[in-house]
Amino acid sequence: MKTIKKYRLMLMCVLLCTLLPSCEKYLNVKSDARLVRPDDLESLQQILDASQNMNFNICAYGEVAADDYFLKQASFNSLADEQKRAYVWENYVYNFNNDWARAYYTVFNANTVLDRLGQIERTPANSATFDAIKGAALYFRALQYLSLVWTYARAYNSGTAEEDLGIVLRTSANFNDPSSRSSVAASYTAILADLKAAEDLVPASTAHVMRPSKSAVYGSLARTYLSMARYDSAYYYSNALLQVNDQLLDFNENDDMNSAVTYPFSRFNRETVFYAELTTANPQIGESNLRIDTNLYGSYSDDDLRKVAYFRLNTDGYRSYRGSYSSANRMFGGIATNEMYLIRAECAARMGKAAEALKDLNILLKHRFRHDTFQPLVVDNDQEVLTLILQERRKELIFRGLRWMDIKRLNETGSSIRIERKLEDREYTLMPGDNRFALPIPDDVIKLSGMPQNPI
Repeated sequence: MKTIKKYRLMLMCVLLCTLLPSCEKYLNVKSDARLVRPDDLESLQQILDASQNMNFNICAYGEVAADDYFLKQASFNSLADEQKRAYVWENYVYNFNNDWARAYYTVFNANTVLDRLGQIERTPANSATFDAIKGAALYFRALQYLSLVWTYARAYNSGTAEEDLGIVLRTSANFNDPSSRSSVAASYTAILADLKAAEDLVPASTAHVMRPSKSAVYGSLARTYLSMARYDSAYYYSNALLQVNDQLLDFNENDDMNSAVTYPFSRFNRETVFYAELTTANPQIGESNLRIDTNLYGSYSDDDLRKVAYFRLNTDGYRSYRGSYSSANRMFGGIATNEMYLIRAECAARMGKAAEALKDLNILLKHRFRHDTFQPLVVDNDQEVLTLILQERRKELIFRGLRWMDIKRLNETGSSIRIERKLEDREYTLMPGDNRFALPIPDDVIKLSGMPQNPI
């Protein structure tokens, strides 16, 4: 316990170092570096089990920029200037604390564990624990890298990925190592390498869904490949997960979903494969501020139980969001089976397996609509099947940290999705292909590191 407390003190120093040109002199006051280094497997597992640091730092900045909500003028006026600019895609001067810092805080923890494992002997007696810890650290690093590249880089395009600016790939906990931006191609290569290494190391099941399992790795690999438009691989991994766990919540059953309570879904419910949350540092998408896009809300039929489960009617006549699997006003950003059904369905449709894709979609919708009114969809046009799947993906996975990347990846294939904001007498529009789909890296990071900023 003493080791962990001192390790936390070191983490505070690291956070301060993100704001200072050099921390070497300050850190040299330590009399013995071993005092703040966890040196045993139990301590390393405790670092990974600190959920506030490891599970709750998924970037939410993309949801701030996306199109599932709007702000009323009064809510917009109440925001700080940098938060206002983020809402209208003009935020190029903002500093610590933010999604970038929180994500790399998790990366630092993961790298610390990996660095220290290199100094612990792996033996037949400790091999299972050793491998699980190593696999989990690789998974957490990849999870954050994926969240970061979705937020701060352009969508993956095989023709430009080698030149497009990606993220910083930190592979060591040594914060004196310089930071530089890799390419989008290199970023995805690193993510896939970490996940595939983790696949061979983490156990098939874990004591809790906050710890990574093989199914969690399958889910993240499916997400990664989907965002790269590698549909055969995304299909393979979403299917691999569903072969292990294909359970869905039935919104008709009170044991699964109770619309009479403030937050209808229980935390760690049967669909949850790996539990994570989006950051809470962005008040634009706070429960009291966001209002659901009226066209999106109108797309749910009256027999669709998500219309009640996901949304709350406010006194102003607009809806806010309450459907998180966190069972609170925090947004779930983990891996769940409903997302895997939709990934497998989309990939099947894109691979010419329309009947299989429609079967998956109907299985999901049967669990979302009133049983006494649900009629399975019957469609014989491949493109129409895909269109329906993408519509349901947006409706099902609202505020999961997925919409921003979905807009970007779908625009790469010609969907022409644009986003509009209206405030008083001014309109703001983000057109397909706009450079601002790669959100700005914090200004202090750019100044201290000398890295190139995303172009405006």
